[in-house]
Amino acid sequence: MEEKKQEMVDAVEETNPTAEDTEPKTESTEPVADTTENTIEPDNEEQDENDSALNSFLSREQEEKKPKTAGKRKPILILIIALAAVAILVTLLIVLLSRPPKGEDTNTAAELSLQVNEDGVHEAKIAVDENGKIAQNGTGSLLTYVPSQIKKIDVENQDGSFSVTAETPSGEATVYKLVGFEKYPMQEGVADEIAKQCSEINFTRIIEANANLADFGLDEPRATAKVTYTDDTSSIIRVGNDAAGEMGTYITFGSSNDVYLVNSTDVESLLYSVNQFISLSITDTMQDSENAQFSKATISGTRYDDDIVLVPNKDESIEAAYLLQDPLSVPANAIEANDIAGNIRGLYAEAVVCVNPSDDQLASYGLSKPYAQVNASYPDADITLQSSAPKDDGIVYVYNPDKDVIYSIQLAAVCWAKTSVELLMPETPMNANLRYIDEISFSAGDTDFTLNVKTDVKTTTDDNGNEQETADSTATYNGKDLNTDDFNVFFQNITMIKNLGAAESGGKDKVMTVTFRYTTDRSADTLTVYSGSDNSKYIMEYNGNIIGTVSKSYINSLIEGADNLIDGKTVAGL
Repeated sequence: MEEKKQEMVDAVEETNPTAEDTEPKTESTEPVADTTENTIEPDNEEQDENDSALNSFLSREQEEKKPKTAGKRKPILILIIALAAVAILVTLLIVLLSRPPKGEDTNTAAELSLQVNEDGVHEAKIAVDENGKIAQNGTGSLLTYVPSQIKKIDVENQDGSFSVTAETPSGEATVYKLVGFEKYPMQEGVADEIAKQCSEINFTRIIEANANLADFGLDEPRATAKVTYTDDTSSIIRVGNDAAGEMGTYITFGSSNDVYLVNSTDVESLLYSVNQFISLSITDTMQDSENAQFSKATISGTRYDDDIVLVPNKDESIEAAYLLQDPLSVPANAIEANDIAGNIRGLYAEAVVCVNPSDDQLASYGLSKPYAQVNASYPDADITLQSSAPKDDGIVYVYNPDKDVIYSIQLAAVCWAKTSVELLMPETPMNANLRYIDEISFSAGDTDFTLNVKTDVKTTTDDNGNEQETADSTATYNGKDLNTDDFNVFFQNITMIKNLGAAESGGKDKVMTVTFRYTTDRSADTLTVYSGSDNSKYIMEYNGNIIGTVSKSYINSLIEGADNLIDGKTVAGL
């Protein structure tokens, strides 16, 4: 304590320079000694002088001076400086109390005794000398249980209160329950964490015996935990402020006002809310691969003018994983549709924000009238998810009515809450499987023809006994066989017509039409290209619906290739 007073004097002198100190000094080139480890202890006379100086500073009164006509702000300035000095001293005192004195071995065990009082509550008694000072400071343990010896944990903190019960059957893992929230799956590991932190309490230093709790935020603790053990004893832990310099957190133990310093991570679970115990799983993952794909997904909400309906494509005639059924019928964009399908099952949140929300809470999170909603039907479950509008940071609130929990998650992780009909338009609308093509009709200006397509499917068996199918397709025009290679290139050029995005509507002149008819029961698909106001793009219409735009140069080259095919010339790939 004598060293602490000397450090306080040094701090005071640094914050209140004398006239001599303010004189310019020549910068010394001699090395400065490291005083953090090798401080010279003052003799008794010097120490008495330092104590006197410190006490004098702390008890002195501001000297009254007559106000001057010039410089009326000087008394205010002096008051501000004095208050700042006091604030620095208080902060310095707390820091000094939180760290071991110079020369003290931080591995030294503190001297204290542990006992259980008549109410069965664990207490710790710090050994003090004849002057009431801590006899020997250092590290120590206040509790030495193991998690399996915990029966119940009751916590009250700034976010509310919660209780966790624990039961450890012989030879089995401990089973934890969050009282009142038993129907909600718990987040793995959280209950184990709080049980571990409540079964063994280690401190790094005794801060003060019989302290003024307000100095350490313990008069109104951030958290109070009562832990009941299987031996029917209990402990009480109160969590106060964090020490300066990230040195730890102040706690009290039992009924005493003795303050200890512990590692902050050792008590952080006592500051948890109920939400941090609830599982972050918004929707469960599939247990069987047969349940991976929905049979139908309907997307609605205030964001959308019309419901969007997606279904898996079961027709082998076209190369598409999903079909857009409403508000129009087209093959769905592969990337967008797959993102939507992947953002429904096995969805994992960043945080739980509300459990068992009331109507008012749903409204406060923007979920009483969802911005977006998806209803998906699977062989083993029907899933409904609702989303709020995204916040500025890209976070949305997602509500699962079945779990009755509101979660927070990035908008990018819930594609169905930001999709649109435009984004679901097919990238390559005429991407058909040649094996199932029966006829191809083509019209552009003076060019107008229909090709008859025939596909020969052969089955072969490899050396391992695996069967493989090969399909060879040929085409004829007016009964004349066309060059197979040129026909295949022409067909691939059509299937690779790429949608470049949103299109205008209105007046237009027809540039090209291509129609696929199939050997299956699928209806014919027709793509019509129109001119528009854009000098570099045409407008595309698929089965009567405008779906986007296409490069003019690509279509012009495609038309040239169609003429070459009929004329028996080489067709260039595009």
